[in-house]
Amino acid sequence: MDNRQTQPHGASARPLGPGDPSAIGPYRLESKLGEGGMGAVYLGRREGGPQVAVKVVRGELADDPAFLARFRDEVTNAERVASFCTAQVLDHGQEDGRAYMVTEYIEGPSLLNHVSEQGALSPGMLNGVAVGVAAALLAIHSAGLVHRDLKPGNVLLSISGPRVIDFGIARALDLAAGHTRTGQVIGSPGWIAPEQILNQPITPAVDVFAWGCLVAFAGTGRNPFGVGTFQVMAARVVHADPEIGPLPEPLAGLVRRALDKDPANRPTAQELLLSLAGGGGEAAVTTTLHEEWPEGLAEQGTTVDGRTPVRHVPPVPDPAPVASSPMAGPSGPAPAGPAQGPPARAPQPGPPDGPPAPAPPPGPPPGPRTAASHHGYAPTSPALGHPFVPPPGPAELEPPPPPVHRPRKVGRGAVLGTVAAVTLLTVGVALAFTVFQPDDRSGESGSGGPSASGLPADPLLARMDIPPGWGKECHARIGRLTPRDTDARAEEILRGEGCDVLPQWSPTRDRIAFTRWDGGDTSEVWVMKANGRGARKAGEGIVPRSRVAWSPDGEFLAAMVRVDGVPQIHVGNVATGETRQITHDAVPKDDPTWSRDGKIAFWSKRDGVQQIFCLDPEAPDRPWERLTSPAVAPDGANDPVWSPDGKRLAFTRMTGDISVINADGGGHRRLTEGGDHDMDPTWSPDGTWLAFVRGPVSTPQIWAMPVDAAAQPRAVGPLSVGHPDWS
Repeated sequence: MDNRQTQPHGASARPLGPGDPSAIGPYRLESKLGEGGMGAVYLGRREGGPQVAVKVVRGELADDPAFLARFRDEVTNAERVASFCTAQVLDHGQEDGRAYMVTEYIEGPSLLNHVSEQGALSPGMLNGVAVGVAAALLAIHSAGLVHRDLKPGNVLLSISGPRVIDFGIARALDLAAGHTRTGQVIGSPGWIAPEQILNQPITPAVDVFAWGCLVAFAGTGRNPFGVGTFQVMAARVVHADPEIGPLPEPLAGLVRRALDKDPANRPTAQELLLSLAGGGGEAAVTTTLHEEWPEGLAEQGTTVDGRTPVRHVPPVPDPAPVASSPMAGPSGPAPAGPAQGPPARAPQPGPPDGPPAPAPPPGPPPGPRTAASHHGYAPTSPALGHPFVPPPGPAELEPPPPPVHRPRKVGRGAVLGTVAAVTLLTVGVALAFTVFQPDDRSGESGSGGPSASGLPADPLLARMDIPPGWGKECHARIGRLTPRDTDARAEEILRGEGCDVLPQWSPTRDRIAFTRWDGGDTSEVWVMKANGRGARKAGEGIVPRSRVAWSPDGEFLAAMVRVDGVPQIHVGNVATGETRQITHDAVPKDDPTWSRDGKIAFWSKRDGVQQIFCLDPEAPDRPWERLTSPAVAPDGANDPVWSPDGKRLAFTRMTGDISVINADGGGHRRLTEGGDHDMDPTWSPDGTWLAFVRGPVSTPQIWAMPVDAAAQPRAVGPLSVGHPDWS
């Protein structure tokens, strides 16, 4: 076991001793910073240059030709690593039998020293460490390297944020095992992955595991596998569950995934980074690295040299004041109505991408409104409290990463673009939407056509209750259900621990929007890819447990937000993050659904009894069109949903049955009879079937039936699975 304890660059320097060189290559050595398993680290500089850290390899290693060859190769690779959040490798060479490597000198305490002396990090500082180290790993892995020895002693807390050191050299020590003992494991106890202990193949996933250990340590002051001898720690790492302590969400969920025993189940460094930043498109992600890092250091009184206070990064100035909509988030004007709930907990993305599934069936032909015509109701009062960075063009988007067990090399420019985008300060927009990359729909089972049972084979999205209790308590996850007559099973897409409900397919079925509720007075809008990856909060402040609706071109989402205590329809642009209030009346309304020709239907109590209405969001001041009446639904109607072709509308009568009407409100027909508490209808993608929920609210079950054929409904899912969306 390698127990190197190389001192951080910012550690207290010691005068050079009798056995220390005064110079190596063109570098004059000024003091000694530390010593470890590979050699000694000195503070030095070349004539007229800045201070640098010079690592001089031990003599017995430098005498090994195989080691020197590997060392040169690894250092050459390390020189290609983007310098963001790392100590950049500047030079290397050999003189008088001594090999050396030169890196940027980072002034500041190590994470190990800081936590040991001052305790766990503040939330802002913890977020900065998590984001910064993930960014460093992305740069390292994209250069084709694996750190192999990431630990708190190799993370320095500089004035510009956390910086990772000593990457690119641990692999060279593999060849030095003969100089120590057979079977040596490269790494440090408590920070190495199970596969390192078991002598299994080493991939970038070992660094992700170390990231999880490191973040847990930074947030709690304890290693997630405790303390003990190497044998004890190794046994815990391989067999025991980690104890991550009271880490805040969404960080805790990411740490759990990073500490998975199976390397194939861990996220990549890029996935860590995007999840920490909200999971959105790379040019619209939000990070606290630069926003909170200096303040976090100042809060804890940290200095870089024991005397000089840490300098603050100047904040980005706010733009000129703009009109604020009621959806303005925490950094903008406070919304009217109920107070905002607590910060969201990021869900855990689902399984890794598999091979691409067959393309989904083509959607309905576009209606008369084009994407350009949708801009006609582009917001006039953007809900922006801070600068918002526009999304990148198609050429700037980087393809999604492969699984961790199939590493690939990425160009330096792509890495720099990704990492630089993470530092943009785009914050605090309620229902502000960010662009998503196209998804390969991996994991989506069934695409068009009937199954053996005659049911369309397209999967439904659904809410999975864990445990039951919806209506009073909610513990729900987003899942996928392929309808069957028997043995239907729901598959988790998103493993959250809270209340994730009302999932909605995007028109191309490459994204999913859903609602997250924490039991408070408002809900949040979340959006993710069809395979559960890239989940991030897209908006907040909406009516509790309220459904959102995609526009037919997938550019907008409609949601209900309380304004002066009254739910009002708002439309948010997915690409720009701007929002606009569509309705301004004084009566309750909910359940928006967007037709293929651009109309939004919803229920309202405008006429007393709750009925279904329709409006044109491009002309919201025009009179609404009422689609149901007391003659059709004497006790009221809700849950409207347009058919894929926009010619019909299904809804729930308050008596507990499912009905269908034409787009003009005529041709009413009841599909089910009251008494079974039917609700939440959804059309199959081909428009020939309807699925809906039947049974008690606390233990729902999804049923389905053909719309135009004489047939009885049949159960197509297990109990405690509800909120279906098929099309």
